[in-house]
Amino acid sequence: MRRNRWFGLTVSSALTLSVALGQQFAVINNDGPNNVDFSLSRTFSGPTSGVFTNAEWVLTDTSFSGTGNGYTWRRDVSPFSSGDPFGRLVFRFSGDGGTSAGSYWRLPSNRAGGVTGNNPSGVATFTTWVGSGHFFRTEQLSNKPAFGGDLTTRTRAQANNAAAVSLSASPSATITGIPDDDTITPGIQVNKFFNHTITIGWNVAGAQVFRGQVAGGAYFGAINSPFRDDAYILADLKINAATVQSGNSGLTTFAVNEGPATKAISAVGNSYLLNLSSYNIGDIVTVRVDYVIRWDGYHDSYAGTVNLGSGFQEIQFEVVPEPASLLALGAGLVGLMRLRRRVR
Repeated sequence: MRRNRWFGLTVSSALTLSVALGQQFAVINNDGPNNVDFSLSRTFSGPTSGVFTNAEWVLTDTSFSGTGNGYTWRRDVSPFSSGDPFGRLVFRFSGDGGTSAGSYWRLPSNRAGGVTGNNPSGVATFTTWVGSGHFFRTEQLSNKPAFGGDLTTRTRAQANNAAAVSLSASPSATITGIPDDDTITPGIQVNKFFNHTITIGWNVAGAQVFRGQVAGGAYFGAINSPFRDDAYILADLKINAATVQSGNSGLTTFAVNEGPATKAISAVGNSYLLNLSSYNIGDIVTVRVDYVIRWDGYHDSYAGTVNLGSGFQEIQFEVVPEPASLLALGAGLVGLMRLRRRVR
């Protein structure tokens, strides 16, 4: 008797990744004032140490007779923790150096603590990541003349996560080419005597991914991401859990400073010739396609990989005819041979 078992199709849906991480930097080496005139009175706000997402330092010189050579306040900030899944952060700085000659604020000219010329215009943007060892130096100088008005210099710093890549449309997998030689009995049965080999077609349809902007914050608005990101699909065809074919979609790239965009990832697919001669009657064969959507992040170089989602499709079939059917077939052949001899 043929066993009435169901061997059919199983499909899993893609699992998406949700990332919601904070941004943090440490204030270190907060030194000053230097060369302070005895008549100086001063106030300042902003953190002198600790861990922050954004900070503002305001230095106000209220001395009546001026500060002579003035005083300088220097501080370093460094990525501390969090960031995106690769630890990537975008640092932004700005400031106001006041109006008196010789007073200024300065920003990092690189990621090793150098400083620019006096009173740079606009907002300076730098890329960094947690564990990079980078630090950024800011500097403020008060050189207030005698009997002048109060002099204020201001510096602002803010850290934001790099823009994330997200899965906006999940792929799906298909398997074709497996015949059902018995459409009455539940499940899929493949008769190895009728189908010595079968050509299995498999495909993972393309997906769509989205990358937005680096978020705004307390001081600065949203900007395009200054990092590169790649997305792609990897897929495997497995027969009874053993990988027999693999494929990939090729890279879909979000470039440095590219604006918000939704992009397509190409489909992955192939065909595979399965020889049934090594299978026994009654064997159950599992055909499965596994896929994963990958996100590769870069800072100055490759930063790592995150899985955006994964899924699979699976089909099982039974190799037939079963032993009982073979016995019946054999008995029929023997009967035919005997009948033929009697006729002779």
